[in-house]
Amino acid sequence: MKKLARSSLALAAGLLAQPTWSAESTDDLFGNAAERVEKAYQSKKWQELPDEALIRASRIKWNRLAKAALDLPEWVEFSLSQRTRFEDVSNNWRAGQRSADNVQLPLQSRVRLGVNQGPFWLMFEGQDSRTNFNESGDFVGRQINQFDILQLFGSATLKNVLDTGLRTDLHVGRLTMELGNARLIGRNNYPNTTNAFDGGHLAIGNDKDWRVRTFLTAPVTIEETRLDQSSDKNLFWGTAFESTQLKWLSGEVYYLGTSDSQDPNANRHRNFSTFGAHGYQKAVKKKSEFKKGEFGRFDYDVESAVQTGERRGKDHFAYMAFANIGYTFNAPWLPQFLSEYVYASGTGDPNGTESNTFDKLYGLRRPDLMQTSLYGPFGQSNLESVGWRLTVKPQDNIKVYFKHHANWLAEAKDLLDGSALPGSSNLQDKSGSSGTWLGHDIELIGEYSFGSNVILSAGYSHWFKGDYFDRLAALPGRGGLPVGGEKDTDYVFAQTELRF
Repeated sequence: MKKLARSSLALAAGLLAQPTWSAESTDDLFGNAAERVEKAYQSKKWQELPDEALIRASRIKWNRLAKAALDLPEWVEFSLSQRTRFEDVSNNWRAGQRSADNVQLPLQSRVRLGVNQGPFWLMFEGQDSRTNFNESGDFVGRQINQFDILQLFGSATLKNVLDTGLRTDLHVGRLTMELGNARLIGRNNYPNTTNAFDGGHLAIGNDKDWRVRTFLTAPVTIEETRLDQSSDKNLFWGTAFESTQLKWLSGEVYYLGTSDSQDPNANRHRNFSTFGAHGYQKAVKKKSEFKKGEFGRFDYDVESAVQTGERRGKDHFAYMAFANIGYTFNAPWLPQFLSEYVYASGTGDPNGTESNTFDKLYGLRRPDLMQTSLYGPFGQSNLESVGWRLTVKPQDNIKVYFKHHANWLAEAKDLLDGSALPGSSNLQDKSGSSGTWLGHDIELIGEYSFGSNVILSAGYSHWFKGDYFDRLAALPGRGGLPVGGEKDTDYVFAQTELRF
């Protein structure tokens, strides 16, 4: 399969590069392209890209086979990626959904093109997201964003400002960003569409183990069939100090501000600050990282954040906590056992004058909670979740994990966030009589990669729904729950990701 993928790419590159050819020139063209692709596939060399200062490198780091096939110079960035996923969700539970299963085939395609001159970059990234087989009453979520600009920015990287040894990165334009483990700001990986921001980002550090970041942006609103736009009525800003100076403690402390109080819809008003801290010690990724005779090694990840200000016309005070502790054994398949805990506050009295429901801002729910996209019933809002997971790696390019969580509403009277189609209200029992027990969920996920360019993954999740849903179904109008929504839900997916 590896040789087939490289040969196919070389053939496509040859067709693009030379509109007219003879049999002899075709052999030379395809042979040279295939040779360049083979060399790029095996290469460990990597040229840093400008958005690595904004997001984790794994989001964009793979062998640039398309660039090699077209024989593009070093100062040009060019890559293509395409992802196809089959998804099936049983027993729809969201308010406004039809009483059936939800089967779709979301597709995501990206192209990256950039030019570099010295410390300066101009970078474009386009994305096309769409889905197939969806029907009226299906949950589409964030699946569709046709032919749009994901990133378009200019940047400058100065690695020794005024001989101080400090590195400075400046980005201006449309960006994607991440902070820490992406719980409050993230570049979406599993959903079919992606968060973006218009504005500026500045980072200063020693290019080794610490830096200070600050940004001022307007979040981009995703339009399904029109070009995405941002508004100066919705501002998002922040600053963070990140450090990896201590062997046993890496992380960041941060402040984030959001304000959209000029939005004409008062129900969307948010004008609050988020203060947080995150600390972690990385888990072992390969057996070669163990010291001789070492039985195993602990790792951990903890984060907490507090929000204060105004939200939807009410005084807002909310908080979130996340903690896991893991142990990786120095044994075949490199087994890692993790215990996990998530808490995000809810509002005890929805009819009162205070808001205590934590707002996850632009954060990601995967992998802390579950697969998202058409599934993903839980988020970092009005939730308490505790569980464990076991991960094994039979080979460096194979990863399998099993996860089990038990889940509750943090506050019985508050809503279950994200449990409605647009135009409908989230599931909620304001009397609190339905309780808080949401049920158990389990997952079995596997991933197989051919180098960094072809990734195959598949998984199965089962949600044993709690009595909260049985009690909702007994309320007038079933509490907004679709017929059959109280029954257990299965989610299956199979996915291919090609990156060139």
